[in-house]
Amino acid sequence: MGSRLKFFPEKTRTPYLKVLQWMIVITIFAFMGKMVWDNWNEVKGGPFTLKSFPLLWATLIFIFSYFIQIWAWYLITLKLGIAISFRETVASWFYSQSGKYLPGKVWLLLSRFYFYASKGKSKKAISVALYLEIVSVVMAAGFIFMASLIFFREVQAFHTEGWVGWLVLLFLLAFIFLHPRVLQKILSWILVLFHKEPIALSISYLDILWILSVSIISWIIGGIGFYLFVESIFPVPLSHILFLAGALAFSSILGLVAIFAPAGLGVREGALVYLLSYVMPGSVAVIISILTRLWITLIETGLIGVVYLIGRFRKG
Repeated sequence: MGSRLKFFPEKTRTPYLKVLQWMIVITIFAFMGKMVWDNWNEVKGGPFTLKSFPLLWATLIFIFSYFIQIWAWYLITLKLGIAISFRETVASWFYSQSGKYLPGKVWLLLSRFYFYASKGKSKKAISVALYLEIVSVVMAAGFIFMASLIFFREVQAFHTEGWVGWLVLLFLLAFIFLHPRVLQKILSWILVLFHKEPIALSISYLDILWILSVSIISWIIGGIGFYLFVESIFPVPLSHILFLAGALAFSSILGLVAIFAPAGLGVREGALVYLLSYVMPGSVAVIISILTRLWITLIETGLIGVVYLIGRFRKG
């Protein structure tokens, strides 16, 4: 087991660091709580509803977006020659999602790494596959967020002079970093850093772009589900659907990279509140962000539970 851990950086967490991490999370929620408290009349008088039919469709569509992302992961494993059956792929992917509810997020990667390694798959290829998945998911989310800002003029900070040029430059750099030659240099540097032999990528640029496209589709479908969820609680114009999809994508990625917060707790809510405040009162955005956390958590834990029960039933 010690040799497997060498593929991932070890993090030493002192009690003081853990206290600081939780203080940050508590501070974010305290700030949002004060926002609701100071504007309680605005919340109490808000046009909140509970539309069961849109809520049902929102949940089903959001669940479907997970399977689109699993398909992207499956395509990566196929191209790298470490694919397992799609049923096992679904099970391992959902089980690994439980790891993001632990501080550090490393368990999200390690659990899937160990599962594929137990199937006799190349450890280097597994590491590359996980790296490609993270890159494609983050870039797809960034693409959706940037696209949402283009069509949402209310966010004036992103529509100043020269922003289009910077946006084009950012996308060009992103696509350059997706090229297999560039990725291979980055991965080789990481492997050498951990005293491992460099690896040659057996995946084409076209394959990477196709995987990125699937990830973008996953975020779009998830964004549609998120819009329907918000609409089932608080009225939001249909013209804001792309912006809501981008807000969810951006806040989710921030929560993912915030390694100190389990499942991005507090970070994702704070970012989502800031973005939603452009289309609704800030105090209402706090309520929506917290309900979104509960909704997504119930969906993820429910799917993990269903996969577990199906596995137990098949074994039985």
